[in-house]
Amino acid sequence: MNTLLNFTRVLPDETNQAVEAIHEHGFVVLRDAVPLEPLIYLRERMDQDSEDLLAYCATIGGNPRERGHLQQGPPLSKDYVFPEVAMNEFANRVCCQLYGNKPKLTFYNGNTNYPGSTTQSVHMDGYHLNKAPDPVHPPHSVVVNVPLQSAHAGNGAIQLWPGSHVIRTEGTNRIDKQLHMERRTQVSPIQMRMEPGDVLIRDVRLWHRGVPNHSTHARHMIALIVTSGDLETKHKLKFEDGCQEALEGHAVDANATYVDEPIEYLLAPTQRIFRARQAAQEQAKTETS
Repeated sequence: MNTLLNFTRVLPDETNQAVEAIHEHGFVVLRDAVPLEPLIYLRERMDQDSEDLLAYCATIGGNPRERGHLQQGPPLSKDYVFPEVAMNEFANRVCCQLYGNKPKLTFYNGNTNYPGSTTQSVHMDGYHLNKAPDPVHPPHSVVVNVPLQSAHAGNGAIQLWPGSHVIRTEGTNRIDKQLHMERRTQVSPIQMRMEPGDVLIRDVRLWHRGVPNHSTHARHMIALIVTSGDLETKHKLKFEDGCQEALEGHAVDANATYVDEPIEYLLAPTQRIFRARQAAQEQAKTETS
C-alpha cells in the first residue's frame, strides 16, 4: 500500500507520472498545487454557508442525500472564483495530456462532509462509454477535487477503490454490494490523506464513497469535472459577470456563460436533488398502484 500511495502522490509539475497513475490506478494527488490564501478565503465562506444549507434541509425533512453529505459549492461570483482553483495550471496540464485535446469544464460545485455523517453507497460519478467485448475506453472525464483543509480518516476523507475505473458495470453508477465486496478481497479501498494545496484528480468511473466525519468540523472539498473536448456537452456552466478574468484564456475551455445577476448557488443544487427524489418516489407509487 505504501508503494501505491507513493506512486499516486506526485509533485505538481510531474505531469507524465500523474497521467500514468490515472491510467493505472484511476487517480492521482498533485501535492502543493494550489496556494493557501484562496483556500482559506473559500473555507471561511463555506463554513458560514453550511449553516444556512443545513437550516434549509431541516425545512424539507433533512438532506436529500445521505445524512451529512451536503451538495455544497462556493459562490459563483468574481470574489470567490479563483483561477488557481477553477483553472489550476497543473491540473489543466494533466487533463490536456490525458486527453490529447483542449478539455472543457463541465461541472463546478463541491461537497461538504459534515460531522455526524453516514457512509455512502459505493458509486461512480460517471459511466463507461462502451461495452464488452470492446476494450475499456481510455479516461474521458475526470473529477478534480480541491480540499479546503486537511482531509484524513478522522474527518471523512474520501474513500477510493484503486483500479476500479476499468471494471465495467451495467447501466448504473451504483456498485452492487457483492461486486465491491469481491473487489475488496483483491484490492482494499483507501482513504487519501490530503493537505490544503493538494489536488486530487480521479477518473469519473473510479469507485468511491463518502464515509463518516468523526470530527467536530465540516470537511469541504471543491469539485470540478473536466471532460475531453471530443465529447459533446449539452449545457454551458453559468457564472456571474466578472468571472471571465479567472476562467477564460486557459488550457481548459471554461464552457461558460456569464450573467449580470446574482446566481442562487447554495440552495439550488440541493433543491434539484430534492425535486428529483420526489419525482422518483411519485413514479414508484404510480408503478405499484
